Amino acid sequence: MTTSTELPDSGPAGLKSIAARALREERGALVGWTIGVVTFCLVMLSIFPSIHGNANFAQLLNAYPEALRKMFQVENYTTGPGYLRAEVFSFVAPLLLTLFAVLWGSDLSAGEEERRTIDLLLANPVSRRRFVLEKWLALIVGTLILAAALAIALGVIGPLFKLHVGWSRLTAEVLASWLFAVAFGTLGLSLGAATGRRGLARGVTTTLALASYLLSTLSTLVSWLRPVRNLSLWQHTLGVDPLGSGFHLDRIALVVVVTLAVGAAGLWAFDRRDLAT
Repeated sequence: MTTSTELPDSGPAGLKSIAARALREERGALVGWTIGVVTFCLVMLSIFPSIHGNANFAQLLNAYPEALRKMFQVENYTTGPGYLRAEVFSFVAPLLLTLFAVLWGSDLSAGEEERRTIDLLLANPVSRRRFVLEKWLALIVGTLILAAALAIALGVIGPLFKLHVGWSRLTAEVLASWLFAVAFGTLGLSLGAATGRRGLARGVTTTLALASYLLSTLSTLVSWLRPVRNLSLWQHTLGVDPLGSGFHLDRIALVVVVTLAVGAAGLWAFDRRDLAT
């Protein structure tokens, strides 16, 4: 990670962009993560032709208990949407996006403090609020680039492997994955901004993201979890199966509101505490 404190020019007025600086510093990692996501898609897509329409495989899966089929999302596994739901979006793809967002989000503010570069950065004519907001913007844009790579890889390369999924439903699923990642990336940024401790931000955020996934997933098996599963952001994003049912605007709005509230709390805390310089 570079420790440059120069802010690149971003317009004729000579304004400086913290978001552009953050994206520039992260471009190598972003390229690497993008290659990893596309490679994962290629591997998963290359397996699909041997499964597509395989009656024996479908019969084997149908012998599984219904609760387990729902938990691991293996319904209609030999179809394009069913395969993507089980192998790509049930855990791995959202996990990759969320890990990227949490690792980067927790570093955007707390990392600057731990590297002792934040005082030099804020010595520029930059307010604390602008610092956090532009760092947050960089997180949103960077995670969106990764999500777009996922959607393009599946939507463009998928048909070459006989996997056909409508762009609308695929976009709904990728959007849900992106919203989940941004929500927890924002939490990582906010905790880092509030405490100045990158490790703490990463540990707490990763634990809560995993708990959100488990609460939503295990509620299909454990009846006493069902009344509280709406506390899980996974339930409101990927738990409603956007690949099969499309966009859920009410759920999307809820996750956006929660994310904004978490970001605002981090901004408030950062604006009022002493920084490690």
